[in-house]
Formats: sequence, structure tokens, C-alpha cells
Amino acid sequence: MTLCILHLGSEKTGTSSLQKFLGTGREALLAQGFWYPKSFTNPGGHVHLRLSSAALRDALSDSEPDVAAFRDEYARVMKERRPSAAIFSSEFFHSEMRSAESVARLKRFLEGYFNRFQLVYYARRQDLMLASMHSTAVRGGWTADENALSIYESKGRYYFDHLAVCDLWAGQFGRDNLVCRIYERDKLVKGDIVDDFAAVVGLKVDSNRPRVSSNESLSFETLAALLLLNRSARKDDAVLRRRLIMKGNRRAGARIPMLTKEDARRFLESFAETNRKFFMSYIDKSLAEGFTCDFSGFPDALPKIPQDAIRALTPKQRI
Repeated sequence: MTLCILHLGSEKTGTSSLQKFLGTGREALLAQGFWYPKSFTNPGGHVHLRLSSAALRDALSDSEPDVAAFRDEYARVMKERRPSAAIFSSEFFHSEMRSAESVARLKRFLEGYFNRFQLVYYARRQDLMLASMHSTAVRGGWTADENALSIYESKGRYYFDHLAVCDLWAGQFGRDNLVCRIYERDKLVKGDIVDDFAAVVGLKVDSNRPRVSSNESLSFETLAALLLLNRSARKDDAVLRRRLIMKGNRRAGARIPMLTKEDARRFLESFAETNRKFFMSYIDKSLAEGFTCDFSGFPDALPKIPQDAIRALTPKQRI
């Protein structure tokens, strides 16, 4: 085996859906010559979180337990199946590994097993990333701020700067080894992240397969209820949080980003120059020359938190 495929993310580009497809379909992948290692994955077995973490911590020496487990899995798979390529996927390659040293450390480790690399990166419009990350933060209890702009302070500019991210990884692995795609439905093969990734790496997938969906967006009413929970003394009540999300999903409701049209435009505009260079440097012109600028999904003003809807979600819960 010579080829290593690294799916870098970015975050908020359907990574969970793709990883669930890869993690639950390991045997089918192996039948096509693609190995999705179990080593270095999170407890669910889908995300190579511990690989990106080990690169950050300089914990990729032979004495490390995760490295030993990977070495054993590699030897077993090579002996029994001899796949032609390995796939690693972690959105934390994008969000956490921000230095040339950590990326170079990862490359040195992987070069002990592979001599060819293909990196795949998905770029999403920054204001949409911001709104989606805010929804995730509210869901997880990491913020009680109702304005999505609050997320920028914790994530920082690099998180949203596709040019900086790709320059970092291309600087270590080579520009020719980096494939960049645009996370917009009409830019993805069959409008789907799994189909698109499969087309990029040469994996055959069943077009009639059940669609995998993860981390679906929450209704505005559910977000409002969770914001109330996040501000309360019960913010660490995981059972209550799950109940609110489940009940909110059953009730459905409008999906309204917690970001106004004007703020979304301004936020995107702050990346105008780096986006221009990113598209010039990394995106095939036949695919796109810029992000689609449609702000119709954003509200003119942030709606007031609907107390009646919250009470409907939490009639017996005192938060």
C-alpha cells in the first residue's frame, strides 16, 4: 500500500455524515481496496480524532499505545487484504492543527507507512460556517450567546480562512497533492458529500444507498430553548438537553440562523481578498470562481425568543 488519503474537513461541511458512511462501511471499503483504519478513531470509531490530537501533542513515537495499535492493524490488514489506499478523516486536521510543526510531524509519521498522499479539503462560505458552528455550540452547551458572531472570538480568523488552511497543508504535503472542493449543493457530485468524496478518491458507492445524515440543523424554537438552558443552573443536565433536542426535532419548525443578513454580508466581506486568492490558487475554474452569494436564508433582524414555543418544548421542565 502506498497511497494515504487525508480528509481534512473543514468543519461544518458534512464531515459527520461522511465519517459515519466510512466508519460503518469498513468491510465494503476494503473490498474495493480502501482501508479506513479503526486505530486512532474516537470511541464511535468514525473520526480519526486521536491521530490529529497525537500530532498536536507530539505523541507519535513507537512507544505510544495508539501508534502500537495502528502498527498492528496495518500489519494485519496488509497481510490479509493488501488494500491499495488508506483513508483518514478528521475535521480537527482543519480546526486544531494550525502550525507547520504539527503538520510536518504528522507527515513524518505517515511517511513510515505511505509514500504517496492525497489531501481533500472542503470549503464552505464563511458566514454559513459561522451560523452552523453557532448552532453546534448552542446544541453542545458551549455558548449562551444568541448572536452567532460571538463564535468568531473563540474560533479565530484562521478557522474561517480557507487560504491560510490550504497554504499550511500544501506547504508540507505539496500543492499538487491537495484537492479542494466547494461545499455547496450544486458544486457537489449528486449534491451529496459522500458521492463527491467518492468521486474525488475513486471509490464506488451505491447511488441507491440510504442517505446518512448527522448533526441536522435545529429549529429556531429548539435553539431558543437550549439557549435558555445554557443560561440556567441546569446547563450540565445532559438528559434534559437530549430531551429538548429530541422533542424539538419532532416538532420541526423554521430553521433561522442567529445572524442577520447585514452581519452575514459583512462577515463574508471580511474574507473577500483571501477568498479571491483561495479560488485562484486552489479551485478549478470549471467548478467555481467564488462562493454563491445568496443571503435569503438569513433574517433581517434576529427574532425574539418565542416564549410560547419554549413552553411547548419544556412544559414540565423548570429551566
